[in-house]
Amino acid sequence: MRKITIKPTENQNFILLGGEFQTTLDMAMRLEANGNFEGACDVRYKAFQQIVEALPEDEAVELDFSHSNTRAAIEIIYGSAVDNFLVGDVELAAAQLELLLECDSEDHIEATPQLALCYIALEEWECLEEIVPDLGDKSAFRPLIEALAEFARTGNVSPEKLTALRRHRHLYEELLADEHPADEAYLRDISSERPTQQAIAREIYLRCEPLLLKYKGFTLVVK
Repeated sequence: MRKITIKPTENQNFILLGGEFQTTLDMAMRLEANGNFEGACDVRYKAFQQIVEALPEDEAVELDFSHSNTRAAIEIIYGSAVDNFLVGDVELAAAQLELLLECDSEDHIEATPQLALCYIALEEWECLEEIVPDLGDKSAFRPLIEALAEFARTGNVSPEKLTALRRHRHLYEELLADEHPADEAYLRDISSERPTQQAIAREIYLRCEPLLLKYKGFTLVVK
C-alpha cells in the first residue's frame, strides 16, 4: 500500500491520497464472500491503522466524502468498528466511531446508530442521550435503540416505546423470528441498489445481535 498523505481542499476539508482504499474494500468483500470473515476484519483493521497514522494527532479534520478514495477510507473505519463491536471489543468500536464522526460531521455513512449500540453495551447513558436526537425520527433504529436502552437500565420496556417499535413491522417480525441467516440470498438482497425492507430489518438485527444476546429477555418483553 502506498504511503497515505492528507491534503487540504478548497472546500475547507481534506482528502486522503494513497492507500487504494476502494481496492481494500473490494478485497475484504471478496474474503467475506468466501467465508473468510476473520481475514476481512484483519484487512479492514490494518487499513484503519494506516488511516489513523495519516491523520493529525492534535486536531480533528473534516474529510471530503465526495472524494472516492477518502469515502472508501470512511467506509473502512466504519466497517472495522462494526467488526470490533461484533467480536466484543466495544470500547475500540466506540473510539473508532467517535473518530469517524469527528472526520465526517454530516455522518454520510450513518455511523451514529452503531455508536448508540456501543453506548448501550458500555452503559454510557449520558453519551447515549446526547446522540439519540441524531438517530432521526423515521428510522427503525431509533425506537429499537430506545427500547433496548430502557430494558438494559430497568429490565422492562414502557408501552409507549413498545408501540413505537411495533410500528416498524418488518423489524418487529425479524426480532421475533427463530432464525436470522446471513445467507447468500440475504447478502445479495442487502447489497443491491434497492434492498427489501426484510433485508434491511435483518441487517439491523445482525448489527444489534450482541446486545440482543446479552439482554436475552428483551425479545420476550416485546412480544
